[in-house]
Amino acid sequence: MKNTIKSIFLAAVTVLTFSANAQTSKKVNATKSNIHWVGKKVTGQHEGTISLQEGELIFKGSKLAGGNFTVDMTSINTTDLDGEWKDKLDGHLKSDDFFGVEKFKTATLKFKKIAA
Repeated sequence: MKNTIKSIFLAAVTVLTFSANAQTSKKVNATKSNIHWVGKKVTGQHEGTISLQEGELIFKGSKLAGGNFTVDMTSINTTDLDGEWKDKLDGHLKSDDFFGVEKFKTATLKFKKIAA
């Protein structure tokens, strides 16, 4: 009887330890998510959005521990300009001067460590 109680206790401790350290991931709804960016320069700033293709958040227990995201670089969109100036900035950001989206259509963001 003593060995049975000891075995049950050891099994419970093992399960609790594994559960507390287990990593889980949750998919991000890419159609409802995007990145809001702000680019600053000496004479001001611009802002816009970039869409996600896919992503996931990684949790260790109930705490956020990391994440992986694939970004659709062709979706760069300036939101603080209109017309010709918006088209020029979007084109410039997509060019080889910045992100070279013709060659690099996606980018990967990996968060390996999350700190308070």
